[in-house]
Amino acid sequence: MKWRRLGDVGLWAALSFLVLAESGARQDPYWFRAACIAVLAFAVYGRRRWPLAALAVVAWTEIVILALALGTTNGIQIALVPAISLLSYLAGRRETQLKHFVLLCSWSLLGMLILALTVRRGAQATEAVLTWLLMLLLALLLVALPWLIGRYRAQQALLATAGWERAERIEREQQMEIDQERLRERSRIAEDMHDSVGHELSLIALRAAALELDPSLPEEHRRAAGELRESAATATERLGEIVGVLRDQDAPTMPHDETVQALVERAAASGLAVQLTEDVDGELAPMVDRAVHRVVQESLTNASKHAPGASVTVSVSTQEQDVRVQVVDTGPVRPVAAPSGGRGLDGLRERVRLAGGSLTAGPQAGGFAVTATMPRAGGRPEPPTAAVERATVRRSAQRGLITAIAAPLLLGAVVGAVALGYYLVAGYSAILRPAQYDELSIGQSEADVAKVLPRMQMIDAPIEGYDPPAGWSCQYYRPAAPFSSNYVYRLCFADGALVAKAVVQSGSVAPTPEANG
Repeated sequence: MKWRRLGDVGLWAALSFLVLAESGARQDPYWFRAACIAVLAFAVYGRRRWPLAALAVVAWTEIVILALALGTTNGIQIALVPAISLLSYLAGRRETQLKHFVLLCSWSLLGMLILALTVRRGAQATEAVLTWLLMLLLALLLVALPWLIGRYRAQQALLATAGWERAERIEREQQMEIDQERLRERSRIAEDMHDSVGHELSLIALRAAALELDPSLPEEHRRAAGELRESAATATERLGEIVGVLRDQDAPTMPHDETVQALVERAAASGLAVQLTEDVDGELAPMVDRAVHRVVQESLTNASKHAPGASVTVSVSTQEQDVRVQVVDTGPVRPVAAPSGGRGLDGLRERVRLAGGSLTAGPQAGGFAVTATMPRAGGRPEPPTAAVERATVRRSAQRGLITAIAAPLLLGAVVGAVALGYYLVAGYSAILRPAQYDELSIGQSEADVAKVLPRMQMIDAPIEGYDPPAGWSCQYYRPAAPFSSNYVYRLCFADGALVAKAVVQSGSVAPTPEANG
C-alpha cells in the first residue's frame, strides 16, 4: 500500500510538471494551473476505483479548453493530452465495459461539438464541424487506441491467470486419480467376475436345466439337477449383488483371448440354440475387438437367463469404417423367474461408449435385440493437449492484438475520408473566380455582391493577423480549387456595402502580380 501511494504521488507529479511547464511558458493564470493540477490529482487518486470517471474528468477539462481556445490567438493547451492517453490505457487495463467506454467517448465528442458551436457563435458552422472531425481523428489515436491496447493487455493477463489456475486444477485431478486407483482396481475385479464367472454360472445353470428335463435320468438325479440349477441361479444373483457393490462405471475393460466364434461354440455346447453369422474383413482395434466379444458374451448370458428355450442369432459384420454387432433371441419358451437387474446392459453401454460407439437394446418381434455399432479404429476423441491449447490461446491473443490496432485505424480511415470529402465539398463551394472578383467595386451594395458570391465561405481562412475596424465583417473566398493557389480573396462589408477588397497570401509563397488582375 505504501509503495502504491508513492507511485500515485510520482505519477501525479510527472503529469503536473507537464502542465506547469506549459502554463509557465504561456504565462497562464495561477487559478488555471491550480485547477488543472487538482483535476490530475483526482484522476490519479480515483483511476483504480473509478477508471472511466477519472478519464472523463480530464477529458472534459481538455474539451472546455479546446472550445475556448480554438479560433483565437491564445493557442491550445495540450499538457493534459498525455494524461488522457495514460488514463485511457489504464481504463482498458481495468477491464471496463466496452459500452461504457463508447458512451463516454460519444457524449464527450458530442459535447465538444456543442461547445464549439455555442462558445464561438461568430465562427462558421462548417469550420467548427471540420475542426470537430479533426479532433475525432485525434481522439481515435490518443484515446481509443490506448484503451484497446490496455484491454488487450488485460485479456493477456487474464489468460495467463486462467492458465495457472488450469494447471493447478489438473494437478488436483491427477492427485484424485492416484487416490482412486484402489477403487479402480476393485472395479477391474468386479468386471472380471461379471464377465467370466457370471457367464460360466449361466452355462452351468443351462446345463443343469437340460439334465433336469432329461427323461432318461432317474427322478433323484433330475431333482439333484434342479437343485443344482437353483444353486447356480442363486450364485448368479449373489454375484450380481457383489458386482453392484464393487463395480465402477468408469472401470477399464479386461482383455479377452477368446474369439466370438469360440464363445458361440461353447454356448452351443452348453445347450443354447445359437447361430453365428460373421462377415468381418480386416482387423479391428484391440479395444473394439474386446467390446465386440463383451457384447456377444453378455447378450448370450442374458438370453440363457431371461429367455430359456429361445433361439439366438448372433451377427457380426463390418461396413466401411464401422463394425456392427447384433444379438437377437426369439423370446422365452418357459416362464422366467429371475428378474433382470439391468447392470449388464449398463456395463455394455459404457464399454461400447469407451470404444467410440453406441448401443441399443430392447424388445423386437416377440424377443429381445441388442445392437452395437462402433468405429473400427475405436477410441473416443481425446481432449486437446496442452500444446494445442497454448496454440489456441496464442491465436486468440494475436487476433485480439490485430483487432486492437486495426479497429481504430479502420475507423480513423473512415473519419479521415469523411473529413477530406467534407473539406473538398466546402472548398469547391467557396470559389470566387478572378474575373468575378475584378467586377466587384468598393461601395457596391452587399445585396448585389451576394449575387456574385459563391454559396459558402472558406472554412480554413488564413491567419493573417488582420484586425478589421469596428463594425466591419470580413469574408474569405478561394480563386480556384483547394490546394491549387497560394492566395485568397478577402471582402469586408459595413453598413450593407462593400468597403474593402484585398488579395491575401495563404501559403509560403507571395501572390503573383497576376493575382491582382
